[in-house]
Amino acid sequence: MLRTLVLLSTVAILSTWAVKCKYEGQDLENNQIIVVQNAFRIKCLTEDNGSWKTEIVGCVAPDGTEIDAGQKKEHGDKIHECVKTEGGQVSLKESKGRMAACPGGQKNGEEWQEKSFKFRCGDGGVVKFIACVGQDGSVIRAGETGKIGGFDVKCEQHANGTITMQAAHEPKSYECKAKDGSSKKNGEEYVEGNFVRKCGDYGQGKIVGCHAENLGTTIPINQNVTSGDVIFSCTKDGSNYSFKTYSLKAN
Repeated sequence: MLRTLVLLSTVAILSTWAVKCKYEGQDLENNQIIVVQNAFRIKCLTEDNGSWKTEIVGCVAPDGTEIDAGQKKEHGDKIHECVKTEGGQVSLKESKGRMAACPGGQKNGEEWQEKSFKFRCGDGGVVKFIACVGQDGSVIRAGETGKIGGFDVKCEQHANGTITMQAAHEPKSYECKAKDGSSKKNGEEYVEGNFVRKCGDYGQGKIVGCHAENLGTTIPINQNVTSGDVIFSCTKDGSNYSFKTYSLKAN
């Protein structure tokens, strides 16, 4: 917030009989200072030749703090500046101080999290983006790349203010790691025990069916395949997968 009060330039009068300054009906003694508009300090100056003038020498902040012309003072969460131009115009300007709170009410230096992003209340009540946070609690500082859930993720704030947390590399560029230590490329299928996995984006091997040693084909999920007198069953229940065999021989 910027608030400005303005007072016009100083006034000078020459009078051979005047020994006091006059300001809006008041008689002022030499060097006497009064406050006008609850914001400006006016000083009376008289000369031996009988001339006199009133001069703006400073401002007064709303809390009563006196500020000399051309100076500024910070008090609490506000900065007040008394600006004087070469033409004599004086302005009392108010702006946020270093310790001002942020728009959400957070105090200077306070940190908080909104969804997957962390912020800090900086000087002047300016909100600063500082980090991204993964679902597992992993933290990546703004402008850096780190790992979340085993994947390289870049945390970035763009010039237009937009914040993103996205894969640092093309999703299909990741390889899957099989249990035997081998690497599988995106789209490649491989067997782990009784299950068939397919390497997907971000290096995630998803189960796409079941495997039996004496069958040459993959058993689709939630289907049965009969070979000779044996039924092979591949099922999925929620997030659980199972592979079972049943014999057709009579006991």
